[in-house]
Amino acid sequence: MRGLTLFMLTITLLSCTQKAEKKRDVTSSSAEPGNTEIVFTEPSHDFGKLEAGEIVLFSFVFTNEGPNDYLIKELHSDCGCVKTNFPEQPVKPGETGVIEVELDTSGLVGREYKTIEVLGNTKELKHLAIFAEVKNELLEIKY
Repeated sequence: MRGLTLFMLTITLLSCTQKAEKKRDVTSSSAEPGNTEIVFTEPSHDFGKLEAGEIVLFSFVFTNEGPNDYLIKELHSDCGCVKTNFPEQPVKPGETGVIEVELDTSGLVGREYKTIEVLGNTKELKHLAIFAEVKNELLEIKY
């Protein structure tokens, strides 16, 4: 019985090791040719003082400074109050692209900091940030 338990434990450990190596291979493939580099003219934006309920827009402009086309796969925000729009077509090397961000301040109050994660074919994950000081008469917070 002990031998069977030892055999099953060995099989389980070996299968976990193989899965971990496959994950590592997938991660290391992100440095393959096809990746490019983008640079944002302004990676963060401060909207300043806003009243709750205002909807404001900002366009983040980036340049593809790498050797390959840049394609945004998806954008993630840490808040449902942020909506985004991005080019679906690849941005060629040397060309610029725009990511549009909309912030809805309904229900927000005080100093707000929101982030947007840009998932595309770059070696490193890109992050954008927006700030605002939201005055909300319904939700007063005293510091």
